[in-house]
Amino acid sequence: MLDRLDALSEEALRPLARYIDVVKIGWGLPLLLPREVVRKRIKFYHDLGVEVSTGGTLLEYAVARDRAPAAIAEAKELGFDIVEVSDGVIELSSAQIAKLAEEVKSHRLDVFIEVGKKNPQNQLSLRETLDRIGRARELSPRKVIIESRESGRGVGIYDGEGAIKWDWVRSIVADHPIEELIFEAPQEQQQVALLKELGAETNLGNIALGSVAPLATERLGLRGDTFGTIRSSRPVRGPPATKFLYFLLETYRGLDQSELVRLSRLPRRTVQSGLESLRRQGLVREGVSLVDSRRREYRLT
Repeated sequence: MLDRLDALSEEALRPLARYIDVVKIGWGLPLLLPREVVRKRIKFYHDLGVEVSTGGTLLEYAVARDRAPAAIAEAKELGFDIVEVSDGVIELSSAQIAKLAEEVKSHRLDVFIEVGKKNPQNQLSLRETLDRIGRARELSPRKVIIESRESGRGVGIYDGEGAIKWDWVRSIVADHPIEELIFEAPQEQQQVALLKELGAETNLGNIALGSVAPLATERLGLRGDTFGTIRSSRPVRGPPATKFLYFLLETYRGLDQSELVRLSRLPRRTVQSGLESLRRQGLVREGVSLVDSRRREYRLT
């Protein structure tokens, strides 16, 4: 969730806290407040069981003034759990990003590394984005964030109208484990589309306070947009054929072997091997068809 220093009410936020992993106090907003007020705000979230992160722009501001070590130390003292490292505004080399990440970890803070540029006129190419995500992951951050800005337009995986560039998203998740990524998705239609394509547990960021509850209902399939269509993002091990069988079972619910052979166009032996792999992973169970008791069909666990 993105904290823009909105008014906070424990009564209103406590029931929703279970749906929030991390709150980011965005940009350089902590510099607007007396330190004791920042400390109190962080404690408010901690009392709800929610971690708190700085925004990447805050550390970029410190770097530009040769104050990065002091800023990281103060983030620790104020109670932040995570420091975000980014180069969305200024230019940083891979070595500089690595040094900042190590400085953050030396204070026993977790680190998020954000990939992407904030200026729509100065965007990374898809290849540059993939390469930078890979270099960021080599530093073992808790997560790598894909930049979108608060507008969700013309930056990263979004075009100038806010539509998702699906070729980018599919290339990113093909090259990098989805569980290690956070896709910033400030617009609710972007959140719905990403959940439907990538799964209910997909990590999303830059969520407005007012969108926390709507997003939770989308994840749980409690709204028309995702009712009966939301996919699980459980990791499936194995070759593409096994993953395709899982996709079919996720889409069509209960299928027998003959139906899986017909839909997948895979050899029966490949289907049998894939189903056995899915059973061993605890992802699929075999049972009697609800329509015809003579048939054995397969469903997701």
